[in-house]
Amino acid sequence: MTTTRRPKIGLRDVAKYANVSLATASRTLSNPDLVSQAVREKVYEACKALNYIPNRTARRLSQHRSETIGLIVPDISNPLFAPTIDGLRSVLDENDLGLMINSAERDVRRELAQVRTLLEYGVDGIVTLMPLHDDDLMAMVTAANVPLVHLSPVCDLGYLPAVRFDNATAMREMVGQVIAQGHRRIAVLSGHRSATPIVTERLDTVLTCLDTAGLRPPPEWIAESAFGSTEARAAAARILTQPERPTAIICTGDQHAAATVMEAHALNIDVPGALSVTGCNDVSLARLCHPRLTTIHLPYRELGTAAAELLLATIQGQEVRATKTLPHSIVMRESLAPPPKESS
Repeated sequence: MTTTRRPKIGLRDVAKYANVSLATASRTLSNPDLVSQAVREKVYEACKALNYIPNRTARRLSQHRSETIGLIVPDISNPLFAPTIDGLRSVLDENDLGLMINSAERDVRRELAQVRTLLEYGVDGIVTLMPLHDDDLMAMVTAANVPLVHLSPVCDLGYLPAVRFDNATAMREMVGQVIAQGHRRIAVLSGHRSATPIVTERLDTVLTCLDTAGLRPPPEWIAESAFGSTEARAAAARILTQPERPTAIICTGDQHAAATVMEAHALNIDVPGALSVTGCNDVSLARLCHPRLTTIHLPYRELGTAAAELLLATIQGQEVRATKTLPHSIVMRESLAPPPKESS
């Protein structure tokens, strides 16, 4: 059996079907406000009847634009980045723009190579979630005259348009909440300092706050581990099986907090009756935990939305603020309560 490829429907066919000139059909699809409603209806009806799909490549070439934005994330498998990508995508959808996503695997040289590739593809702008960059990055995008928006809660580079939240202040507020509940025996569970600058800043902030309050935990109450449930539970167990146990554990992320709650249950330690636990990020896991986690809500989706709006404003030549800081909030749930009376 053989098939014959049908000729591709073109704009000239649309114009003929609608009984308008080729220029009018083109103007209707590219600048509909410049033609009458009657003409628009005729051209749109012709497109529908003929199943005509406009050739964006030709339009892009004529406008010297790709109508595509490049995005670089540190790790495509990290669920924390999903809301940010969704926020970015929602704004791009509203503006009929495409999105190319790359994962730098937390490697600044890999990010630099991906930026070069995106520039070769002619993207109109780039958003990067990488907290640190290669020294050559800015020179590359400046030479290409392509706007780049930096999106990270740490490492405010100043000379880049940036969207962020105040990572350190958020952790200080959480430490204040735990102390305000009456806790004085406070432990800290975190990801490894080497994981990301964000984790490092959170851990350092918590320890500094506890030092300032005269509540520095003993070394055996400070633990760092990988993010996997097995590793995080093992780290929590090391704290909870000490001869003297804390009444609260502040975690720098919800994954470690949930692992701590699970390990406490396994050791028959009541949460929050005998042990309070707090997290950070307010991912869905925080609401699925039992008890639900007191945590810090960070505006991950809003970061993506704001980054897209900032990038589009820059592309359009508008003046934008160098840095936009979005608000965070403490979400009080059942995992934080006053310490046992004999411990307060």
